[in-house]
Amino acid sequence: MRRVLIVLLPLLLAACETAPGTGIDARGGVMAALPPGGLTPASLVGAAPSAISARLGAPDFRRSEPEAEVWQYAGGDCSLFVYFYKTPSGALGARHVDARRLEGGAADKSACLAAVMARRNTPMS
Repeated sequence: MRRVLIVLLPLLLAACETAPGTGIDARGGVMAALPPGGLTPASLVGAAPSAISARLGAPDFRRSEPEAEVWQYAGGDCSLFVYFYKTPSGALGARHVDARRLEGGAADKSACLAAVMARRNTPMS
């Protein structure tokens, strides 16, 4: 039985197209576009930077590291952070989304994303 598990486990893992909840496939590919319609923090995870900037615009702040990037979007009384890490293929893919209140502490991610989107869609005069 143990030998069967040792042989089958790698095959089962290889058969998985995506890692659950990441949107990044086993080959390290990332989503080139976000799904149409409303965005959620979870829908950003697994997306390529180009897909996120196409929907949210350029970040207000960007920090680059050798293997990662952090993008910050202002949303009124909160900041939305998108953390990108290199995939096995070398492309950047969003792996985590967080929201922080301007006064410090955690903010509701969905509410902050909505505030960022509202701010981005407001016409400037």
